[in-house]
Amino acid sequence: MAAIVGSIQAFLLTIVAAFYLLWAGGGTFPFANEQSLARSVIGRRGITRVPSRRAFLYLGVLLLAAAVAAFLMGGFSEAYSKSKMVLAPLGLFLAAVFFARGVAGILPAFERAAPEQPFLSLNRRLYSPFCVLIGFGFLFLVLSLPNWAYRLR
Repeated sequence: MAAIVGSIQAFLLTIVAAFYLLWAGGGTFPFANEQSLARSVIGRRGITRVPSRRAFLYLGVLLLAAAVAAFLMGGFSEAYSKSKMVLAPLGLFLAAVFFARGVAGILPAFERAAPEQPFLSLNRRLYSPFCVLIGFGFLFLVLSLPNWAYRLR
């Protein structure tokens, strides 16, 4: 079961990372233009341009690293025996990061800071639930690791 969850999670994170890397390169797909991209992905009040393409590149690389971690935690770490010691703490860290983003995204203070539409509705229906789901996936993968509690010592 962990192999399936790890593979699906790695696939989903790779797709999201590909979008961020596309946007870092100047693309706007699936949005019509840069303003639509900024309002849909960033959501700050009055935003008309993407603040930094470097930030998209940074997030894309981090999401790819999370995808690799999910893939390895899904049972494919046997070939990389040195990575086993870091998988449980890394998985717990990634679960906490994704849970924090998912929960923070539905807080009123977050919504006041990023009130632009369609970001607000996309965040409520897609972004925050996706992050919570990915967080649960990482938590499941950590608990599926053999002797996971031993690795935290």
